[in-house]
Amino acid sequence: MITIINRRKKFTFIFILLFCILIPLYILKYLSISSKNVLLENSIANKSKWKKNRLVIIPAIYNEIKWNNYSTWPFWIRQGLDLFNKNLSRSYDIYLYQRIDPNCNPPYNWPYSPNMHEEAGVYLKFIYDFYYDLPDKMLFIHAKPTQHSLQPIEASQCIRDDVYYTTINDLWIQNRPWTSKMRDPVDNQSLIYKCAKHLLNLFGFDGEAQLNPDNQQPNDHNVISAMCCAQFYVRKERIHHYTYEQWSSVYNASLQPYCTHILDREFPGRMVGVKYFGGSLEFLWHIILGLHPAYMLPPRTNTNTDLCHLFYPSCRGSLCKETYLKYYVHPHPKSFNSTSLEQTLKE
Repeated sequence: MITIINRRKKFTFIFILLFCILIPLYILKYLSISSKNVLLENSIANKSKWKKNRLVIIPAIYNEIKWNNYSTWPFWIRQGLDLFNKNLSRSYDIYLYQRIDPNCNPPYNWPYSPNMHEEAGVYLKFIYDFYYDLPDKMLFIHAKPTQHSLQPIEASQCIRDDVYYTTINDLWIQNRPWTSKMRDPVDNQSLIYKCAKHLLNLFGFDGEAQLNPDNQQPNDHNVISAMCCAQFYVRKERIHHYTYEQWSSVYNASLQPYCTHILDREFPGRMVGVKYFGGSLEFLWHIILGLHPAYMLPPRTNTNTDLCHLFYPSCRGSLCKETYLKYYVHPHPKSFNSTSLEQTLKE
């Protein structure tokens, strides 16, 4: 009996001893790993090429400027480049891609982006290049940004601090259908609808459920309502809502000659072919980055669609005023002229 008691005491003593040794070791290891992670995060932050909390503008420019004549470049571009503006406290930076020379020979000695799918190719290239070192705030815009917005850069400076995504355009489009004259000969679905569905799938959505929540037939008679057209402000946290692998899959898809079918083949840089990849993304950004439904409700004062929830009111360029907005309502899909859609995509 005494022997059994002694054994139990010995076992208890050994257990307590091991517990006292192993637990501190585990805690030290955990603290060490946590410390390394913090150091790594700080290291990444310290090595970032971007100024903290400064807006970075990414314009999608092709041949809209004379690359060999800096003096003719728009003021808003020169204002954000170190080459022209040495002011360290300027309000924004420009990150400029050229889409002409892959070898970046002068005057195209700027980072190169393949000339694919209108502005979408440049937007995706930037995210693909800098996913792990994104600026805090970004503004993606066209080469001629005022065609869709009165004061796009000023508007971006008026966005509230807790907003992660918003358009800076002033045109609302209502009931835009996914119909088009180009259709898949196998299932008769419009190619722009199939492309949009495919792109949403790459981001992890159920594309069909997202675009056709009520299972309407034909499915390309579904419509979208949102602010037009592919000029938007976004914070890095919202881009990081998706993985690098997801963004990479979409970027790599943009490099393919067509989206889902050879009939929608595009010839970049030439005025031939259709633009279903870029045309689809143009009307998906509010879903992907805004996390909104395809069919949004129009802005209305004193409701949760009021743009004053996104923009400070007393700020130059703020969209917190309904009088700034323009509206375009599409006809019902059954009476819709598919040719007008093709023209819309080319504008």
